[in-house]
Amino acid sequence: MEKLVLTLMLILSLSSEAHFVSETMKITRIHFYLHDIIGGDSPTVWRVADSNLTDVLTSAFGMVLVLDNPVTSGPELDSGEFGRMQGTVALADLREQALAMVLNLVFTKGEFEGSTLSILGRNPLGAELREVSIVGGTGAFRMATGYVMITTYYNDPAMVRNVYDYTLVVYHMDSNFVY
Repeated sequence: MEKLVLTLMLILSLSSEAHFVSETMKITRIHFYLHDIIGGDSPTVWRVADSNLTDVLTSAFGMVLVLDNPVTSGPELDSGEFGRMQGTVALADLREQALAMVLNLVFTKGEFEGSTLSILGRNPLGAELREVSIVGGTGAFRMATGYVMITTYYNDPAMVRNVYDYTLVVYHMDSNFVY
């Protein structure tokens, strides 16, 4: 019973809204928080490669990271995980800290469970508001395109956990019309 109540709370707390754009196309807005756990006992971000310049330049150019980060409905880590952000990011700018992102948002609970969104683009970490492209999806998000707006909600000075605020606008096929 407790699991059922928690699942219902997760479904109700995920901020999403869908509208039909045409007979077969929808637009869905989704809001969530991403937790970058880079320290502590159970990190979700791992450094896998770097270049000779990574530790020399302030941009950390050449550092490559893989991640499997929790996605929650609120900024607290225990606010209800409904997905994971999995993929690779690389610091790819010689002058400023900017990520080249190749990510998949995997929905593990709620109305979009089993669906994915593919995110690809440049994320300049020093900017207050960043925009990255949605280039595809599966399940409820077949034929997806759109964009992600990212802000930093919390930067941990101890470098254990950072929290990012994500707002997605997704154009996709209505799953009732796609086989």
